[in-house]
Amino acid sequence: MRICICTTPIRPQPTRFPPLGSMAIVQALRASGHDVEFFNLDYRRPAPAQIRDYFARNPCDLLGVSAVVSTAYAYTRFLTTMVREMSPRTTIVVGGNLAASAEVLLRRCPVDFCVVGDGERIICELAEITAKRPLDYEKLGSTRGICFVGPEGRFVFTGFGLALRPDEIPSPDFEILQADGSLSHYVSQENRWPDWERQVREGAKWTTVIAAKGCVARCTFCHRWERGYRFLLVDRVIDHVRHLMERYGVRLVSIGDENFGSDRRRSGELARRLGEMGISWRAAGVRAATVDLETLFEWKNHGCTAVIYGVESGSQTILDVMEKKTTVSENVNAIRWTHEAGLHTVLQIVIGMPGESDSTISETIGFLQQVTPYLEISTLPSALISVNYAQALPGTPLYEYAREQGFIGKTVEEEEAYLLRISDTDAYQADHFVNYTGLSLLKVLSWRHRITSEVDARYVEEKLGVRRLPFLQVAWYFLRDLLYAFAGKRLEGLPSSSLGLVGRAATRAATLDAALPEDGYFNIRTSRFVPLLLNPLTRWAFPLLLLMGTAAVSSRSLAQACDLLLDHLIWRLRGLFRPPFTGPARSLRKLIRTILESGHVGSEMMLPLRLGR
Repeated sequence: MRICICTTPIRPQPTRFPPLGSMAIVQALRASGHDVEFFNLDYRRPAPAQIRDYFARNPCDLLGVSAVVSTAYAYTRFLTTMVREMSPRTTIVVGGNLAASAEVLLRRCPVDFCVVGDGERIICELAEITAKRPLDYEKLGSTRGICFVGPEGRFVFTGFGLALRPDEIPSPDFEILQADGSLSHYVSQENRWPDWERQVREGAKWTTVIAAKGCVARCTFCHRWERGYRFLLVDRVIDHVRHLMERYGVRLVSIGDENFGSDRRRSGELARRLGEMGISWRAAGVRAATVDLETLFEWKNHGCTAVIYGVESGSQTILDVMEKKTTVSENVNAIRWTHEAGLHTVLQIVIGMPGESDSTISETIGFLQQVTPYLEISTLPSALISVNYAQALPGTPLYEYAREQGFIGKTVEEEEAYLLRISDTDAYQADHFVNYTGLSLLKVLSWRHRITSEVDARYVEEKLGVRRLPFLQVAWYFLRDLLYAFAGKRLEGLPSSSLGLVGRAATRAATLDAALPEDGYFNIRTSRFVPLLLNPLTRWAFPLLLLMGTAAVSSRSLAQACDLLLDHLIWRLRGLFRPPFTGPARSLRKLIRTILESGHVGSEMMLPLRLGR
């Protein structure tokens, strides 16, 4: 059987994270004796004509599409439609987090099967079953971890697939990337992490490895719906890293786990052994509640350079709605201990959850101002703060909340319309944001600018000693921005230091992109409105100026900016005659489970997928 495995684009720009899921599927199929091609669409970004030419030259019996994120729906529909037109007999299988929308994929796209869970074992079973025609639906019904539409048109979900044991999970074979011609993209010397700058200059290469699968938490906005948490065998991870060192010259490792450090014994052993090998490493996906100062010092002493947490909010109310299972004080302690251990970090914030308000945003600003002294700041604090909007992705309680509140329709057609709307976007983009807050959209969009401006302003006042700016200087600063926007290029003779220390820091922060990887993992957009808070007159008018500025920078046209302002004015007037909307003050999961179990709309077999993990 000839099989092709594809990885769809994950973000607008090719990610540096290796396509480990697709690689694992390729390895499993080849081990079972199948002829497998790997077509890395995320890396290559071919034009439609090139994709058509590829499949004309490489016809396949089975196409496996790895759609890691739900924002890949439009691309998946385009790809599967093209393949089906060219080869009607090809069996098309979709896996990854997009499979949370299995019924939409099966009814609106030419997709035959969706895989739920670890695909290595499931894809081999599917290859064996679909090689024989007619299809044995009885055997398909007993194959765990798949969704399909039966001969009578009924949607079928066979239950979550069995997770592979840690000893069954093979190390990624980077020779797949070598043969694909993409190895240098994933094992690279191109680097924008400041803590690795010296090693990269000296010729070190870096790549991403994983040490665990899954997560102990179940955040209500997180689309990672794999059940359970498995730390891989430490010996196997070390052998893999050693191979990367010897074969490809890797000396720097980014641990790309969804959750690193929750298994303290194994993560401590891995840290020690990486240090013994002379590897410099960083870890993301670390939960603040799982670290202490002793642990962070141990990691630092064994080669760790940075630890990234998903703190998400400085409001305990929002943390509870998110079901973060952490407290604000735990987040503060983790960031302070990270600083004391001599490690770098970037603060990741998610705003716009149901229940978010000006009050909870103020709490988040207060939290960020409290932890700013613990950041390694070379420009302004906003250069180390990544702010994203809460995005309703299938398989999450947030998505189901949006469906129940009427923001997303409940029919297959309406759900597809939403998936098309969020396709090929990142969580920081505002044009697809679903506003769950009951406040005006302009108010919600202004929060990101308010957060970075107020945090930067406090830093400028306390650390740079600039407490007041003349009105004309502030006006000149924004006039220069307007001239730049209209001219479309940087104008000569407009000094970037018109505000002295503040101007230089803001200009450098905006161009340096400190700690910002080029694949868009973080959304760092440095403050544009901080000078407004450094003059008494503009500070007094800051709420209004912030809304006007947000309308300008969030819109593609003057008409769109005016629509945002008018919508905000109407919302304010309505607020005079009706009580303010109040969102949930507890975990969305408990709220949604109660609603779904009492009155689920749609195919009954979709209910377990909607409830998620």
